[in-house]
This record gives sequence, structure tokens and C-alpha cells, in this order.
Amino acid sequence: MEHQWRNADWNSIRVFLAVARLQSFRKAAEELGMSVNTVRRTISRLEDQLSYPLLYRESEGVRLTDEGRRVVLAARDVENSVSDMWRVAAMAERDANGPIRLAITEGLGSFWLTPRIVEHMNDTGAQNRIELQCAMRSVDVLRMEADISVQLERPNRPELKVKRLGYLHLKPFASTAYLERFGRPKGVADMIRHRVVEQQTDQLSGYGLDKIFGAEIADRMVRMKTNFSSAHYWAVAKGAGIGLMPNYARAIGGDVEHVDLGFDFRVEIWLATHPEVTKSARHREFIAFLTDSFDDRKYPWFGPETMTPEQIEQQFTRDDLRSYFEGFTAKL
Repeated sequence: MEHQWRNADWNSIRVFLAVARLQSFRKAAEELGMSVNTVRRTISRLEDQLSYPLLYRESEGVRLTDEGRRVVLAARDVENSVSDMWRVAAMAERDANGPIRLAITEGLGSFWLTPRIVEHMNDTGAQNRIELQCAMRSVDVLRMEADISVQLERPNRPELKVKRLGYLHLKPFASTAYLERFGRPKGVADMIRHRVVEQQTDQLSGYGLDKIFGAEIADRMVRMKTNFSSAHYWAVAKGAGIGLMPNYARAIGGDVEHVDLGFDFRVEIWLATHPEVTKSARHREFIAFLTDSFDDRKYPWFGPETMTPEQIEQQFTRDDLRSYFEGFTAKL
């Protein structure tokens, strides 16, 4: 079997994998842009080369033989290795001054990290271009959609290098104008009489109001729903309703007031990198910068314990935080 496998050409294996996955000659032909007869001949020729049948031809489609299943497993390993080889080759082509591609959630990227990246570049004189993808979906770092990802859900691919950067604590906020018009709720039960601005994304599943108040009441409460953090902020700041924001929102210049309802949402912040990326000195240096940007010894609101917005604002008077935030808000 091993000898015949070496004689098989990769194009035939690629066609076979498509047929096996789609369980249909016709569907595979459509996906590959080939005629059905060409697909059939390719599979027959491959079976002749291997000297054993790969598929059972049935009226409703095709089904793998035992040998076909073994070939699929072996071929997928080869396919993944070839894909990895090309990704590594593409990375090797980047010179020492090539871009560093970071994917990060839009709120953390726009409101927290971008000013720090600019400050980092100015202070260090770094020449690398930073390509910042701010989006609320998780990217596939293994397929090099980005070199580094900062996200709100733990990556589940064992091949990735993964570490937890910290925690994001979300608290209810509203504008002064909204609170003057509708009053300040004293607890969760009071929220039934208020308007809510909800953010819902691939990484943030919403507030779960239907579980607290029931679907009909929750639907009435949510007056505006967004997927982007910047749109969410402006909706709350302009008085559309009460919405969850990071507990440091006011400290970085947010024109909103904390509405203390006695709870917060906590989500983890994760860093994911392709294993090949860490072989690059410039990427390692940038990863160290990212880690420092969420270090809860410097920025305790990213720690596991919840800080209220009032506690953060009290720390705003400390020299190290005051100088940081003054520079930060000046950039907003």
C-alpha cells in the first residue's frame, strides 16, 4: 500500500478528498470546476494506481470503503502539512521590517490599545508597520489571517500558543441626559422601566435579559442593538439607554455615568499566536508590549477582581496613572 501511495499524484488525491467530503461526484465537480466525467475518471485512475477501491458507488451518492477512509486520514495529514509549509514560507518572505498583523476586538483595539501602540512606536522608534484589524469575530491565526490575536474567547486549537492577558469587567453606564430624563434605577428589578442599549457580537452573546425578564419584556426594553463598540458607546453617550461598558470607561474620557446595579459581567482576554510567529524577534517584542498593556499590576482593572468605576477614578489621582491617562485622553 505504501508503494502505491507514493505513486499517486496530489491532484488526484485532492479530487478524491473533495468527493469523499461531499459524498457526491456531481457536487465535487461543481466545487472543483471540473466535469463529472473528469472527476469519475480521476477517481478510477487513482483506484487503479492504488490497486484497491476507495468508494462504493450507490444510487444516492458515494460512500467510502475501509481503504478509502484510511486514505482520507493520511491525505488530510499531508494536506495540512502542505498548507503549513506554504504559510511558513510566506512568513519567511517577510523581511525584518515587514508588517505585524494584529487582530483585536474593536472596543479594546480602538479605545484602549491604539493610543498605546502610537505611544509605543514613538517611544521606541519602531519601524515595523502595524496592521490592526479591529473586529468582533475571532480570526484564524493558524491560517495566518493575522499574526497575533487578542480576543474574548479562549482559542481551542492546540497548535496555537495561547495565554490569558487579563479580564474585561463590564459595568452598566448611561448618559447624564438619560438619567435626568428617566431617573436612575436602584437595582436590576427597576430596569424593567428603562431603555437598554445591547451589544451583541460573535464574542459577546448579549445581556441575557430574556432569562431575567422574559422574552417579551426583554424585547421591549432593548431599544437599540449594536455589534460595534464605538457605535455602542455613542448610543449610550447620546442617551439611547443604559448599556454595558468596560469599568474604566470614564477614566479614559467616556462621557457617561456609572449606574450601580450591583453586578458586572467578566470576560477573559486571550492572546493567540501562530507558533512560527514567536521565532521572529520583532513579533516577540510586540507580544511583550501587548502583555504589558494588560498587566494588572499597572492597570488593575484588568485583574481577576472587579474594580468599580469609582475605585478606578480614585486611582486616577496617582501620578503614574494620571500621566498615562492624560496622554491617553489627549489622543482620543
